[in-house]
Amino acid sequence: MRGKAGGKHDFSCTDAADMYYGTLADRVRFFKESKEGIKIMCRAMEDMRNQTLKEGMKEVALRMLATGKYALEEIVNISGLSLEEVKQLKADRSA
Repeated sequence: MRGKAGGKHDFSCTDAADMYYGTLADRVRFFKESKEGIKIMCRAMEDMRNQTLKEGMKEVALRMLATGKYALEEIVNISGLSLEEVKQLKADRSA
């Protein structure tokens, strides 16, 4: 079962004890079971969530810019982006 099928198997496992590859199982144990690993994973997940939220707000800002109905300050207030970010989106859109 080890080999190609083992790698596929390990990536579908949720418990490190069920994995065939020791190195992968050890890393999974670290990130799922140790305080330090859990802290690192929580930070990584929060960073991904924040990045996704920011990308979504950029899309909102771009739609607002496209309508031509909103002042830059309104877009800043609604999107939560900085004025510099909104100006850059506007410049990129115009280019």
